[in-house]
Amino acid sequence: MPMETYILVVRETSRHDGIDADLIDDDGLVETTTQLAYGDYDVTAERGDDEGPDRIEERFTVDASSVGIEVEREDGEFVFRAVADGEEAARIEVSDTEWALLQS
Repeated sequence: MPMETYILVVRETSRHDGIDADLIDDDGLVETTTQLAYGDYDVTAERGDDEGPDRIEERFTVDASSVGIEVEREDGEFVFRAVADGEEAARIEVSDTEWALLQS
């Protein structure tokens, strides 16, 4: 398998009610995506339409036959992992404090 470069992108949804995570390949195409709703994790974001956190990107290169995204909630933060052939290739952590998320 040839080496492939991807970008794990994490950003708040435009309605400020959840998080989108995308795995984008070198050609700019979405390889896989996942979305979570804040309500499923008992948190909320109270902000105006033009407010919100900046998107976070993590670039990585792997030699893998499969890639995907895993999401976990740990101790007041969301953890997004890009997984290649079952191994973690990139990781982005988003804390409630960083993104001004409130417990609902």
